[in-house]
Amino acid sequence: MRDIKKVSVIGAGVIGAGWATLIATKGYSVSLYSEKKETLDKAMAKVNGYLEVMKNVKMVSQEPESYTSKIQTTTNLDEAIEGTDYVLEAIIEEYDAKKKLFGYLDERLDKDVILASSTSGLLMTEMQKAMKRHPERGVIDHPWNPPHLLPLVEIVPGEKTSKETLYASREFMDKLDRIVVVLKKEVPGFLGNRLAFALFREAVYLVDEGVATVEDIDKVMTAAIGLRWAFMGPFLTYHLGGGEGGLEYFFNRGFGYGANEWMYDLAKYDKFPYTGVVRSVSQMKDYEFLKGKTFPEISKWRDEKLISIFKLVWGDKFNMK
Repeated sequence: MRDIKKVSVIGAGVIGAGWATLIATKGYSVSLYSEKKETLDKAMAKVNGYLEVMKNVKMVSQEPESYTSKIQTTTNLDEAIEGTDYVLEAIIEEYDAKKKLFGYLDERLDKDVILASSTSGLLMTEMQKAMKRHPERGVIDHPWNPPHLLPLVEIVPGEKTSKETLYASREFMDKLDRIVVVLKKEVPGFLGNRLAFALFREAVYLVDEGVATVEDIDKVMTAAIGLRWAFMGPFLTYHLGGGEGGLEYFFNRGFGYGANEWMYDLAKYDKFPYTGVVRSVSQMKDYEFLKGKTFPEISKWRDEKLISIFKLVWGDKFNMK
């Protein structure tokens, strides 16, 4: 694996800004690229805000300026990748745009520079079609938003991704103190988003059917399901739900067995229905918690809550008090 000192983050939206924040706090130099200076200015404002919150809760020990000094912004792609040791792509979720970028990077960079995509569900195999020289160095490093706070990274290979690339990518993510899951094979949406959207699909269905409001569904998640899922996954949750008999009893005789009587009624559509989308969006206007709050205020609230939960669940692993 190449000795990583400089990381190029291509794309300066919320994911790119989060990556830049995380990588800078781990001591690496970052080159943050976007076509528009306005986007870069907004990204750095986000980075400063993230760092202030992290400093306040003692996730980082130094002042924000000591970390932002490690981040160089540019609207010149060649300048962004000059001398880079690792590339993290975080641009728009479109195959055409990503393939164009990966094809260009593959032509320009040495073969030992890993080209990683932050896509939340697209396939590296498709992107590798544009990589004519070294498609084996293409891989997906999917972070969770916000990347500087949520520790999970899903590493997903394409058909031509080499074992060396997977190993090197995992090693780098380990150095960033990420919780890493390497998928055994490629699947659209990966693990987390497939699980999350199965639940979200049902949530939109319940709103569309008039069963509950978006706010009530969120209460169910945060006051019950989410509290358990903060430290237990579904398998451990329902293993305990089976009592002394564990998951086997849960499936055969417990609640899981009874669920066979109503699971047929769960949402089965493969696209969000127009009426469900309209009702969901409309009801957000009446969402009590959102009233009178700006997007940055809500984002800061979210980050502070995430940090509190992060410390409680993962504090021992990351030596946080």
